[in-house]
Amino acid sequence: LRFQLIKRSMDLLYASFGKAVELTRGKRGIDSNDADLEPKSSGLWVTVVAALAASYYNVIGPASKSAQVVTSSSTSVIQNTWGIVSLTAVKRASLEATRILKGAAIADRIDIFGVSCFILSRNPFPKLTTALRKIHRQESFANEVKLSTIHEQSLVHPRYNNGEVFDKKDIILHLSGGGFFAHTIASDLPYLLDWSAATNAVVIIPEYSLLPHHKFPDALVEVARLYKSLRFGYAATILGFQPDRIVVSGESVGGNLAFALCVGITMGDYGDSIFHDHLLSGRSDREDPVSDDEVETSDELIYHESFLAKANLPDALLVCCPVLNMTLDSTPSRILGANDPVLPSGLVRAISNSYLPNEGAVSKAHPLVSPYFAPDSVLSTFPPVLIFTSYEDPFLDDSVNFNARLKRAGVNSSLRAVHEMPHAFWALSTAGIPVSST
Repeated sequence: LRFQLIKRSMDLLYASFGKAVELTRGKRGIDSNDADLEPKSSGLWVTVVAALAASYYNVIGPASKSAQVVTSSSTSVIQNTWGIVSLTAVKRASLEATRILKGAAIADRIDIFGVSCFILSRNPFPKLTTALRKIHRQESFANEVKLSTIHEQSLVHPRYNNGEVFDKKDIILHLSGGGFFAHTIASDLPYLLDWSAATNAVVIIPEYSLLPHHKFPDALVEVARLYKSLRFGYAATILGFQPDRIVVSGESVGGNLAFALCVGITMGDYGDSIFHDHLLSGRSDREDPVSDDEVETSDELIYHESFLAKANLPDALLVCCPVLNMTLDSTPSRILGANDPVLPSGLVRAISNSYLPNEGAVSKAHPLVSPYFAPDSVLSTFPPVLIFTSYEDPFLDDSVNFNARLKRAGVNSSLRAVHEMPHAFWALSTAGIPVSST
């Protein structure tokens, strides 16, 4: 019954937004993956039409229209459907709700070496609170006086400390899902705060770059830059504390990024010139120009002697329904899970082809794109791993096989599968849907 309830809710969502895209952009809008279609209609207008369509499909039933929408593999539908939780206003509202309703001592959003991040702590941490206040004062000062001779980046980001000793604190670096088209941060914040309370750790959630304008390896480059700024202590002057143990968690494509991060670190030269060149340049293929300040900051990170050394891996990995294999290979679980409520096969195809187009120079089987194909010599270096998945998840087979390979390679890896839950179910606890037992 629970699975059917989730299925109907997602069918209603896909049917409503699919119809809204069709009405506001024409039939071409729902059948096209053209990012240029985005400006042709207001996202707010699409949402309003979707709300009206939801009333209609709630009466006649959404299953037929939902199947038509997800089969089209339309990225426009993904952007509008999942993009709701990725809106800045929604994320900020969730942040404030988390602060008030769940009693977060710290719930803020700052920039760490060019990557916008949400920061959570259930318990008070005066050093971090003081550092955040200092950052916001500097930002306010820079905005007010608009100094033309002082770079804003230098005001907001202190340089490396001169022997200053910082308190140590554990960190959970959480990589949200959303199919590389959205961030599910708004729905992740409540359970992440519970994690913070249970571990007394600070949770950091990056807003990595998204499709359609940021393809592979942009998001991975940003995650790697953020992780290394934490691991090597460069972020201490920003956060007011020195990271101690770092656990990297991720759901869905966030799990892909978590494992790809470890693959890139273990390979030493980041596998090949594609990832290596992007990391050394300190920038991604984004449309907005890279400022001189960002180049300066990135160059300091890259060419500092300790940064060139092999990075330490995270202390542990915790993932849910990781998208380990970005190829479109058929597996039993992908066939059985073709109608998954959250991630049906049509959307899997759209995400895969958008993240790394078929005509790209890099294979989808490259270990940095699909960690599933990482060699055993790389897997053997991994830290302890805990994988959560569902028996109904389309990527179940990949998770089971990957866990088995990790175990054979000598890694302390465990897998836990739950019943009657769809892909990426962690956030469903936020919606009041209890997670079934393993």
